[in-house]
Amino acid sequence: MLPIISHARGVYVYDQDGQEYLDGCSGAVNVNVGHGVPEILDRMREQMDKACFAYRTQFRSDPLIRLTQQLVELAPGDLSHVEYCNSGSEAIEMTLRLATLRNAQAYRPFKCTVLTEEPSYHGMTSGALGASGHPLRRRHLTPLLANQVTVSRVRPKHGALRASTQDWEEAIHRIGPANLSAVIIEPVGGASSGAVPTAPETMRRLRELADEHQFLLIADEVMTGLGRTGRWFGCDHADVTPDVMVLGKGISAGYATISALMVSDAVVNELGQPLNTVLFGHTMAGNPLAAAAGLAVVDYLRAHEVPAQARHTGEYLRRKLDLLRSRHPIVSDVRGVGMQLALGLHPDPARFPGRCLDLTEAAREEGLLIYPAGVTPALESVLVTPALTASHEELDELTRRLDRALSRISSSPAVEEQALQAV
Repeated sequence: MLPIISHARGVYVYDQDGQEYLDGCSGAVNVNVGHGVPEILDRMREQMDKACFAYRTQFRSDPLIRLTQQLVELAPGDLSHVEYCNSGSEAIEMTLRLATLRNAQAYRPFKCTVLTEEPSYHGMTSGALGASGHPLRRRHLTPLLANQVTVSRVRPKHGALRASTQDWEEAIHRIGPANLSAVIIEPVGGASSGAVPTAPETMRRLRELADEHQFLLIADEVMTGLGRTGRWFGCDHADVTPDVMVLGKGISAGYATISALMVSDAVVNELGQPLNTVLFGHTMAGNPLAAAAGLAVVDYLRAHEVPAQARHTGEYLRRKLDLLRSRHPIVSDVRGVGMQLALGLHPDPARFPGRCLDLTEAAREEGLLIYPAGVTPALESVLVTPALTASHEELDELTRRLDRALSRISSSPAVEEQALQAV
């Protein structure tokens, strides 16, 4: 039975029995600046005293206007049109509607196939889940996934963890560019692959192909957006501007429910009308309280230069994880970019998923929260994704607890304290 949470501060969470947990996965890789940050809570209280809700067709709000301005300033290229939702799943769903409506208005009814990758994960609503390359989460739900007839997937060749440029090109050729509506891609994988990045050259080639064949390049940055990878956006590592970028977890860092899709000028110009007149929204989308939380988070990220901090802190954490890999044979590799990192685990095909769940439970017993990941035995892993603002001392403590957890599920001894400190 799960414990009952009492309170949380910084990178630590406490249950009602007084047990302390170091949050080594930022909740669901969303509490990016830690729990209970006073500057953010104060801004939320200030907005609560004014108004928590206003319906988007009746009022605008100052926090939402300012949040939109901030996102447009930070985003690459011409992603200057923003629509808000409540979760990453909803935002992906809205993006799929956008791709469909774009081709319907241009009288391209056969251009309706969406190409995604396996591994990938794009959400739990029916459209988003149908577009996800995550067999475990789609299991037994096929009757609900009505868009399966228009979704195709590219899979990496044997031994590879993510699809290569050649894999994508072959899949596009197989579908036929005239039938392709959109490609959805995670610049850096999350729970599906265990933080495996897409090669920058693959992102750049997909941008070229999207321009050539008039399909939308959609970047799922729900997890990577706003600093997690050490850059503002995962696409920045390849210097690519997608047609649509989906944001979620990073906007409010766990303080409220808000997500967004950012759409290029070119796509909106093609539609010939404002984005909010084309897409149906949600009742709570962009409400003043959520917008105030998102604005406070983005202001905090900018004021403290958190993406750059995450880049340097991620290098420190990676060295610690590399040491654990060298000392624990069960660990196959260290994956990821910035503070979106994972420990790959040597596969056990007869028991999948297994090792990632064992390690997650062992870590909890050591007072550490980590996140199981992977859709195949080869991808089985645990995400190690603490707050971007974690200190070196906190990362040292994370490493100690993770080291003990690894020792619990294998025969390898824990690393000596001096060895950990020396890295």
